[in-house]
Amino acid sequence: MSGIDTLDWAKLKPNQMAVLLMQKPMPVSGGGTMYLNFRQALYFAVRAYELGLSPFSNAIWFDPGRFSVNLTLEGKRELARLRKIDLGPPNFEERSRDWSEVAQTNETAVAAKKLGFPKDIGVTCKIRVGDVKNQEFSTYTAWLSEWLQPRSPVWASKPTHMLSIRANEKAITLALGIGASAMPDEREIE
Repeated sequence: MSGIDTLDWAKLKPNQMAVLLMQKPMPVSGGGTMYLNFRQALYFAVRAYELGLSPFSNAIWFDPGRFSVNLTLEGKRELARLRKIDLGPPNFEERSRDWSEVAQTNETAVAAKKLGFPKDIGVTCKIRVGDVKNQEFSTYTAWLSEWLQPRSPVWASKPTHMLSIRANEKAITLALGIGASAMPDEREIE
């Protein structure tokens, strides 16, 4: 590490960045801490460099279970700025529907009913993308029946807030054209 002559993360050699990342404690879903091995840290460093996002920020995180680098909501906003995609402020609209209107009953919908939700609630996020005069938008509706994390105390106490975060994140994902098919990790949702 004596060869490190800069504090600019993007100018470090990949192996130098990997050694630094191996020292950083990473939270583990369900509690605890882990440290990346060299192979994981090197992959994380290279992917962070490709994205232009610091691996020391809250913008990205490494998922050891999938051996992948994931963007947080903050990271997606930063990536949009780096790609010069002008995102307007998010506009939210709360929705609800009868459980009979939910196309497919899944474990999440069953859990929401068991928690006492009389209806399926949702939040639609609409974000302007690009020049204001073009009036182009990215829109996503997050439904409790699809996104609820029944073991999470945050989801139990603030479901509308959590749906707003999920809808915002997914609307930005659609605007960026990245990761649209990737399912979020439990840590990302909580």
